[in-house]
Amino acid sequence: MMRNSEQCLRGKIAKRREVEKESLCNLPMDILSKILSRLPINEAVRTSVLSRKWKYVWCGHTNLTLNRGTMRKPYDKTLVGYQWRLLRDKEFITRVDTVLHQHSGMGVQRMEIKFGLHSKHACHIDRWVNFAIASKTKEFVVDLSGQDKGSFFTDLSEGTRIISEPPYNLPSQFFSPNYGSYLRCLELTTVSLQLPADFKGFLNLKSLSLVDMSITDEDVRCMLSKCNLLEFLEISYCRTVTSIRTPYPLDRLKHLVVDICPVLDEIDLNCSPTTLKYSGDMVPLKFASTSRLTNISILLFTRQYALSYMVTGFLGTLSRLETLTLLCKECERTILPGGPFKFTYLRNLRLELVFSGHENIRNTDVLDYAYLLKIAPFMETLELSMWMNCRHQPYHEEDGELRIIDPPHQHTHLRSVRISGFFGHRDQVELALHILRSSVVLEKMVITPKLEISNGVTLSDCFYEEEHYVDGHRVAAESVCNADHRNVVTVERVVPSCWETGDKTTKAIKERALKRRRAK
Repeated sequence: MMRNSEQCLRGKIAKRREVEKESLCNLPMDILSKILSRLPINEAVRTSVLSRKWKYVWCGHTNLTLNRGTMRKPYDKTLVGYQWRLLRDKEFITRVDTVLHQHSGMGVQRMEIKFGLHSKHACHIDRWVNFAIASKTKEFVVDLSGQDKGSFFTDLSEGTRIISEPPYNLPSQFFSPNYGSYLRCLELTTVSLQLPADFKGFLNLKSLSLVDMSITDEDVRCMLSKCNLLEFLEISYCRTVTSIRTPYPLDRLKHLVVDICPVLDEIDLNCSPTTLKYSGDMVPLKFASTSRLTNISILLFTRQYALSYMVTGFLGTLSRLETLTLLCKECERTILPGGPFKFTYLRNLRLELVFSGHENIRNTDVLDYAYLLKIAPFMETLELSMWMNCRHQPYHEEDGELRIIDPPHQHTHLRSVRISGFFGHRDQVELALHILRSSVVLEKMVITPKLEISNGVTLSDCFYEEEHYVDGHRVAAESVCNADHRNVVTVERVVPSCWETGDKTTKAIKERALKRRRAK
C-alpha cells in the first residue's frame, strides 16, 4: 500500500514538471528571450542544451556582460576540492568570439567587455567594437584594466604600477555619426582615445565615464562640447589631463565626478550641476552657476584647514548645500572670520580629518569644530571621522580641567552624531562634551576608536598599537558617558580585525604593545 502511494506521488510530480516544461516552451520566442536576458550570459547560453527550441533562444540576449566571471572556465578538481581555473587572455578571447558569433546581433541594450587586455589584442577587440556598432548597442562598457577601480588609487599613491604594453586605441569607426546617434551610455577604462577630425559627437549620450584614459585636453574639450545631452560625467585617474573645461553650455549635466587626476590644475565647465565628487589636489572649481549644487564630496590631498575651506573657500560660495563630505589634512590652525556666515540648507555633514604635526607636535585643536554648530544651525546628522596621526596623548584627570565654551550654543536640529578615530585626546573629549551639551534634541551619539577615513588614505588598522583603542574606549566611557544624562551615548569597543589573522606581523605588533604596557 505504501509503495503504491509513493509511486502515485512520483507520477504526479513528474506529470507536473512535464506540464510546466511544456507551458514554458509554448511561450512566444520574444518573451522567452526577455526572460533569459535577466540571466547572466553564461547561464543563458547553458539553456541551449535543453532542447532544439531552446538552442537559439539565448541568441537574442540583450545584456552581454563579458568578463572574467561570465566567461570563466569550468572547475578543476584538486586535492582540496574543486577550484576555479585561471582564465587566460587567449581563452577569454576565444569564449567571447564564440558568444558573439552565435548571437543574433539584434536588440543589444548593454554590452560590457571587462578583462585585462592591451594593444596587442587590438584585432580581437576591434571585432567586438564593430559588433557593438552593428548591433546599435545603447550602453557600451570597455574596461581593459584587469583590476578593481580602487587599485588605481594605490598605484598612484605608491607608484607601483608598471605599464608593460601600450593601451588599446579605439578605432575611428566607433566615432561615426551613425553609431553616435544610438549610444546613451559610454564607460571607458584603460583605453587610448583619439578623436577623428570629423567627429560629430554622440548626440544622445547621457552618461560618460573616462577612467585611466590616455587622452588629451583638447579631445576632452571636443568630446564635451559635442555631447550636449550629458547628465553624468566622470573623469578619473587620467594621468595626461591637465584641464577639464568647455566654453559650450552643458545645460543637462547634473552629476560630476573627478577622481585623482595627478596633473589636473583646473575645472572650468559651463554647467550647473547638482552633485559633485572631487578628489585630488586643491584646484580652482568654476561653474556657470552653483545655485543647484546640493550634494558635494571633496577629498583634498593638499594640506588645508577644513573650517577655513568651508567658510572662505569654494564651499563658502554655495548657497543651497544640503549634504557635504569633506576630507582634509589638518596641520595648522587658521583664524576664522567672525561674520554671520551660515550654511542655511546644510542637513548632513561628514568631515574626515587627518590631524598631524611636525615631529609629532600637533598645532591643531579639535575643539575648533564646535564652530560647526554655529554655521550649520539646521544640521541633522554629523559624522566626524578623525585620524590622530601624531603622538598618542590620551586624557587623564591629572591633566587638568576640560575647557568649556561659554555660553554653549543651543543647537535645535542635530539628532545623530558619530565620532570615529576617537583615541581619547583631550580636545576630542572637549568637542564630544560640547556637542552633547549643546544639542538639545540629540537622539544618539556613537563614539568609536575605529578608524573610518575613506579612500584608503590611512594605513591599515593593524599599524596602531592596542593602547590607541583601549584608551579611546576608556576615556569616552569615563568622560563622555558620565556626562550623558539622557542615555544617548554609545561607546563601541574595538579590536583591530587584522589581529585575528595570527600572522607574524600581527604577532610582532601584539608583543610590542604588551611590552610597552608592561613598561608603564
